[in-house]
Amino acid sequence: MDRLNAETIKRLALEVGFHVCGITLPATAAQAGARIDEWAAQGKHGNMSYLEDFARRSEQFWSEFPEAKSVIVLGLNYYSNSSTGSVNNGGLTSPTDLGSAALKGRVARYAWGKDYHWVIKEKLEILKKQLTAHAGKPVRFHSAIDTKPLAERDLAEKAGLGFIGKQTQLLSLQYGPWLFLSELVTDLDLEPDMAFEGSCGTCQLCIDVCPTEAIEEDKALDARKCIAYLTIENKEAIPSEFRDKIGHWVFGCDDCLNICPFTNGQQETDCRELTAAEGFGPHLNLENIFDLASQGVYEKQFKGTAILRARHKQLLRNACVVLGNSNDRSAIPVLKKALKHGSKLVREHAEWALQKLGG
Repeated sequence: MDRLNAETIKRLALEVGFHVCGITLPATAAQAGARIDEWAAQGKHGNMSYLEDFARRSEQFWSEFPEAKSVIVLGLNYYSNSSTGSVNNGGLTSPTDLGSAALKGRVARYAWGKDYHWVIKEKLEILKKQLTAHAGKPVRFHSAIDTKPLAERDLAEKAGLGFIGKQTQLLSLQYGPWLFLSELVTDLDLEPDMAFEGSCGTCQLCIDVCPTEAIEEDKALDARKCIAYLTIENKEAIPSEFRDKIGHWVFGCDDCLNICPFTNGQQETDCRELTAAEGFGPHLNLENIFDLASQGVYEKQFKGTAILRARHKQLLRNACVVLGNSNDRSAIPVLKKALKHGSKLVREHAEWALQKLGG
């Protein structure tokens, strides 16, 4: 065993700003690859090609790090109940813009603040330096923040951080479904934690609440039906059968997370960068989104946030659907303007929304 033990690593992780930390072995990561490949073979991954051929790419990842002995799994609580957005956001979500008459769309909680990839990357770099200093010798690390072929939720379960619920998210007894996961694969020889054994039991609130019936009985998700996928990962037209069901979600969806009993008593995150105070918060003013003249202007407006996961025309597409679902005829002038947009994708959804509003 290395003199840098698991207890010290967990203490340092908490000092850096992570909320939970567990350790597992690289061998536990390989078991999920075949299951993900089977899921993708059924087409349930939609057009997320980065999830295809997962087992082979995972095997390649580990072959490039043969001396890996441990996986340090880290969780960062991102739950926030504060709805106040940044005052420096170009007016898109200022309180005055989001009065009762505003045409607004809901944003999934993970995108309220700054892009979590950059927030976590900074913490990982600090942690790596501290771990190396405590080890007293060169240590090799390979960091991952949902961009590597690693089954992160399986790793987190094996590292004792929680269990995978019916809605396919990791459920923590302390932080519910509101943890961002990341990993440090290392050549440190560490004592692994016991895997967490838990179950949702007979609860199926997440299955019942899903508007598009995307959550299946066997802890599987059909991404092609998921509102988060349809509004973010999906680059094409939103199938007509799901447009009504999207409701007011303009970016992502939290329905299955909000209703989960593990959310009861959820703690407010102490990571300010992930809160509405550092980003655009829980709503976007849809009328103002149409005033962004180009993809370049859009990228400048939302720089540093996860909103950029969707391109400008995708967000406009989503905005058209939400406006169509608003039952607010004041949206008609905005949608008529959208009919002149250069993107056929936007025009198609604007026409659908106008027809729904009788405009």
